[in-house]
Amino acid sequence: MTLSAPEKATPPTRDPGRPLRIGMIVVSEYESDPRVRRQAEALAARGDEVTVVALAAPGRPEVDVVDGVKVVHLPTRKYRGSSAKAYLSLYGGFSARAARWLSTRPRSFDLVQAHSMPEALVFAAVVPRLFGTPLLLDVHDLTSKLFASKFAGKSKVLSAITASEKASFRFAHEVLTVHEPYADEIREWTKRPVSVVMNCPDERLFTPRAEPLRWDLAGEVVFSYHGLVAPRHGLVEATEALARLRGEFPGARLQVRGSGDGLEELGARAEALGLADAVDLPTKLYPLPEIVKELEKVHIGLVPSKLDPWTDGVLPTKLMEYAMLGVPVITFRNPVISRYFPDDAVRYVDPASPDTLHEAMRELAGDPDRAMAQAARASEVMAGLRWSEQKKLYFAVVDRLTARRG
Repeated sequence: MTLSAPEKATPPTRDPGRPLRIGMIVVSEYESDPRVRRQAEALAARGDEVTVVALAAPGRPEVDVVDGVKVVHLPTRKYRGSSAKAYLSLYGGFSARAARWLSTRPRSFDLVQAHSMPEALVFAAVVPRLFGTPLLLDVHDLTSKLFASKFAGKSKVLSAITASEKASFRFAHEVLTVHEPYADEIREWTKRPVSVVMNCPDERLFTPRAEPLRWDLAGEVVFSYHGLVAPRHGLVEATEALARLRGEFPGARLQVRGSGDGLEELGARAEALGLADAVDLPTKLYPLPEIVKELEKVHIGLVPSKLDPWTDGVLPTKLMEYAMLGVPVITFRNPVISRYFPDDAVRYVDPASPDTLHEAMRELAGDPDRAMAQAARASEVMAGLRWSEQKKLYFAVVDRLTARRG
């Protein structure tokens, strides 16, 4: 049995004068997914018609229009936890619903783009593919690495996921991913073209601060984390470091914005340490524009993840967002981050632990000049990592797949 559809199929005939019709599918809440939003809104801004099929989002209608992008919320809710079975159920349930939705619209799109995780979501577009629609698989993260991190003892599950990844790469016409180390790995598994469009912040949202936001050593200094709240991202350890730091800097506090299965543990630890008033936890889901607003008054960004099979290969979007804004950053070290950010651009903690985080937080909180110099160096790094440039690479992939010359 082969998992690849016939290559002789051709895309539906399209009037070259009309906009492209792009369909996207993603097991995520579209409103808070920065990569999907950047791409979809960029296509819509140039005149293309974009429909994104995504998870249900609290307070959102079944069909919505967000900044020119049509969003279809399927009746499937996000899951974040410690059950491999629940994750597979989420992925499988959403994929089945997305496949049914797409199967009733076999010629509606000039291109269907599936966003991982999981990579196998691309199979939901089997019917459009059989009708000649090209498929683009966008690998944000490798599912096998996530499962190796969360479910290390489940070798049969990991083997099945790795096999499904390789089959997915063969099934798509092209593969997109977020940085060169991932691209190199994927190229070992497929002969399909693999391109890189980095997860660079959108300058329309993450506008560099006009002036550095300094702080008074005797006043408040706000540390910040935004994104997925999970045990592997080290927020409990950061909270323990904050408890020690407040003995030296009583105005130090931590703002957390995001969601995930680590929130309950984080809240309990903050309460146990007497930091309920110093650790500001989220009470709702923040769409991306609101996240940017929440970052306006933070002084130092934290990216305190622990090294594991998944975090070893990521380039955190939040790190680049802080750097773009001009916020000094304390981050864990992995080979990908080190490839882009030299030691004078960020304060590395190697590894991230309560002790190393406390030391780094104390150093930057106590030396605003050093923190500002570090942020300025990170801004120089980001000068070459802008969405306005990455967007051109993305358009080139889309236009090549749809045989359009932009």
